[in-house]
Order: sequence, then structure tokens, then C-alpha cells
Amino acid sequence: MAIQDMSMFKTILAKEKFYVILYEKRMLRDEQKDIRLIWSAKEYAEAYLKATGITQYEKILELDIDRFVTYEMDDILDKGDKFIVDRYEGKQGIELDAYDFIEEIMSELDDIRIDEFAEDICNEEYVYGLTVKGQKQFILVSEEDDSLPNMMTVWSTRKLAEKVHRDDFEEYDIIEIETEVFEEWLEDLKQEDIALGINLKSGMLGTVTDPKAVLLAMPC
Repeated sequence: MAIQDMSMFKTILAKEKFYVILYEKRMLRDEQKDIRLIWSAKEYAEAYLKATGITQYEKILELDIDRFVTYEMDDILDKGDKFIVDRYEGKQGIELDAYDFIEEIMSELDDIRIDEFAEDICNEEYVYGLTVKGQKQFILVSEEDDSLPNMMTVWSTRKLAEKVHRDDFEEYDIIEIETEVFEEWLEDLKQEDIALGINLKSGMLGTVTDPKAVLLAMPC
């Protein structure tokens, strides 16, 4: 998918968020085309409301891209649905296939996160994970869907691990291993079909990838 205005793509990519206007508990749509409107910045949504004189709406809602993809997208969108992105003031906005747009953002975001994680663990020389209290083994998170691989959750800094630990995993402990040892693990994880959740946010949101992708991205 060729995106004509890369500035809005880069803005959503950098913030990992986009904005919608809730109207009658649904995303506001273009009246003529009946297409959902989204914005890369809150001020653009505000400018649209001002330009159109719309006053009867619930709120401008900030949507985390990971949360939207994980919990909301399949309930809201159907294949073939479109977005109009960044319509405000004198701008008509860009009409895009909604699924393709979100998938392209997520693909780019995953690539960025993998590269950043790989670089960070080489620089910091440690990788952080979760363990059952009193043990020294990284836990695996199992999915309810048996067709999905088990996942090991890892973070590149203790601070990131502590945030998710505090919000979601207080019953576990945080442990660390040297990056050199973790690199050896990656080969085994790849063979055992275990995925990696890297630098996940609270709610276990973020990038889940093949261990091989991290191994190939490591500069050390």
C-alpha cells in the first residue's frame, strides 16, 4: 500500500496512537461516503470539529494502536472498510483501506521494536524476564488457542519489566540473564517453536515475534 502523506503515518508510528471522535458511541463518519474518520493528532480532530461546527459529540478518544489491534479492530472493522485520515480545515484527508493501513503500521512498528530491543540488550548486556517466586527459570505464557505458540516475555531494561510486573504479574519475580546467555537461548526457542514477547506494555500488549528475528537483528 502506497501512503501519499507519510507525515501522518510517521506521526501515528511514533506516538503508537491515533484519535477518533465518538459520536453516538461510535466513531464519527464522513456524511457523504459513510467512512470512519481518524486523526494522527488530537489537535487535527479539534480543528475538524471547529471547521465543521460539530458540537454534539461525546469526546475525542485516544486509541493505543496495540490495544486497538488486540481487542477492538475485529469487532469494529470488516474487510474492505476504509478510513479517512487527517481531514481538517482545508485538508480533505487521505482515504485508505483500514485493514491495510493498520497492518502496515504494525509491521513497521514490529520491525522498529525488534531492532531497538536487539540493540538495547547488546548495549545493556542483560535481558529481563519473569519467574515463579523462588525459582530461576523464565516463565512461558500460554495462549488459550492451542494453535498459537507459547510465548516468553522479555524486556531490555529492568524499568520496563517492573512496570508490567507491577500492573500484571505481582505474583512473579523479575530475573535477569546476560545477553550472551540469552543469545544462546534464542536458538533453542526457535527450535521449540516458542515466540518472544519483547518489551510488552501493561496488558501484555505489543510485539510478539520469532526468536530468529531478534537473533538476526542483534549487532553484538
